[in-house]
Amino acid sequence: MRPFFLLTLLSLLSLQITAAQSAEVAHIHILDSGRSTNLRGLSSRDGSEIWVSGSNGWVGHTKDGGSSWNWLQPQGYQQRDFRDVQALGNGSAVIMGIDTPAVLLKTTSGGTAWKQVYFNNTPGMFLDAMDFSDNQNGIVVGDPVGGQIFLARTQDGAESWQAFTPVFKDSVLSGEAFFAASGSNIHLEDGGYFLLPSGGAVSRFWNSSRQRAPVLLPLQQGILSAGPNGMDVQGNIIAIAGGDYTKPGQGDSCFALSFNGGRTWEPQHALPGYGSAVAIINKHTLVACGLTGVWISYTSGKSWQTLDNTPFNALLYIKKQNRLLLAGPHGKIGVLENF
Repeated sequence: MRPFFLLTLLSLLSLQITAAQSAEVAHIHILDSGRSTNLRGLSSRDGSEIWVSGSNGWVGHTKDGGSSWNWLQPQGYQQRDFRDVQALGNGSAVIMGIDTPAVLLKTTSGGTAWKQVYFNNTPGMFLDAMDFSDNQNGIVVGDPVGGQIFLARTQDGAESWQAFTPVFKDSVLSGEAFFAASGSNIHLEDGGYFLLPSGGAVSRFWNSSRQRAPVLLPLQQGILSAGPNGMDVQGNIIAIAGGDYTKPGQGDSCFALSFNGGRTWEPQHALPGYGSAVAIINKHTLVACGLTGVWISYTSGKSWQTLDNTPFNALLYIKKQNRLLLAGPHGKIGVLENF
């Protein structure tokens, strides 16, 4: 055997062994659980101050990286489902109440007091996700109303919101909508452009920075309960997790990855099940979660290993701490360690 091929083989074996060892020692440490809420919102700007939000009006807040939590229900909103939360730093955050009337609430006091900064009782209004590029500029997306994608933005730290209609080369189709599974289905870039995957009647990728028609995604098509449920963006790398949430154990056609900003999408092996959120650790390593567990890939999504069978809805990778947070049913908050 030639030395070059021997070295190549040894390198590949070393990578496989390292990946297997990492999967063996990686585990989820539960930070808090037992609250009567289904957590879907998860946000942090620095890894120390963390916010979570969910059903029954519950919001969780920690200032020490998750060692201790303060749980609260904004007065008058105890029955609302807060599917997304955005940390703005220094005790400030905004939470998103999804169904009609749609509301956005903001706190600047660590959750002690909240004020309503947006209200919309238009029939059919249903908010899905929001994102901020910094602590001043944010965007929220909702299901189409009157044949138009609902979008609103803020430029003053969520104090005020303005609805707007972007210019696209195509229109949203009947039955095409968005999913409010993990609060991660929209990404706002520094220049004000946004990325947005749709699902339902058709699964497409919308990019407001390019005056072109949305790109068809390699996900399930034509099923109203199926499509993208979570997205992560790191530069030109975009990862999308999804599937049919009514069939959580079905893993076909529920993951997509692009290395060129969404212009084209790589053919991938399926997740082990429906995915509600995904995080890009690096070009090769990704973590995804869903109703049947948490999975990791060391092969750019071409193969996946099960880390845990615990259901989670949302996850967030804190790069500077190399720390991955998760949130899900029963108020469960966890951190993935040794991955």
